[in-house]
Amino acid sequence: MNVKSYWENLDSKLDQLLEQGAVKLPNLKMFNLNRISNDISFEMGQKTFQELGNSHEKFLNEFGINQYLSPKLLDLARKVFNYKGSPKNQYHIARKVIPGNSKEIFRAHFDSHLFTLVIPIQIPNELTKEKIGELIYFPKIRNLPKNEFSNFLGKVTYKKYGSKIGLKKLSEKNKYKIDNFTDYQPLIFLGKTTLHANYPVSQLCKNYRLTLLAHFFDDSPEFGVGKFLRLIRRR
Repeated sequence: MNVKSYWENLDSKLDQLLEQGAVKLPNLKMFNLNRISNDISFEMGQKTFQELGNSHEKFLNEFGINQYLSPKLLDLARKVFNYKGSPKNQYHIARKVIPGNSKEIFRAHFDSHLFTLVIPIQIPNELTKEKIGELIYFPKIRNLPKNEFSNFLGKVTYKKYGSKIGLKKLSEKNKYKIDNFTDYQPLIFLGKTTLHANYPVSQLCKNYRLTLLAHFFDDSPEFGVGKFLRLIRRR
């Protein structure tokens, strides 16, 4: 299987994305994920987040993100969401969670970009009753914000669910999914309308959890909330 064939059913996948709010891609078995994980992890050191390091960028090129996925998403962004910005408006970050690290767990939030891609690179072995950093997400739980004010108001409104108890309450009344990514299938979802958060990675896990997060096309203004938060994170 070559990279081109990996993306051959992308159009139908993106139809599902628009209809359902989220869709899974084929698994990544064609790639040497152990090598990729080691390279990216080495560059990250003890960091939990790192924006587009060399090994990260090399993998994205091998994966064909800008060759196959990004142009299709840009077309959707322009036709469906009236996006008028640059094709280069992307934000790529690696997230590595060491077992027992409680940083940002249950931090339910919406993304500021129209599309979010979660790429699993290293997932701890699944343990009975132990958490391995699963992603809980609520596709299309809110309508697409009409402006930056409604976007900010929605983020604040759902902020109260950013805890273990809050997510439990929200899941009792809303449709949601939980993905542990042990199938190594990437997930694309509509970032601005999908509330999502991660469970912790148990101290009993033997391996760290490494995912690559690709965000495409922030249509908010220069003073938007998402751009401000990314600026803070880069400091």
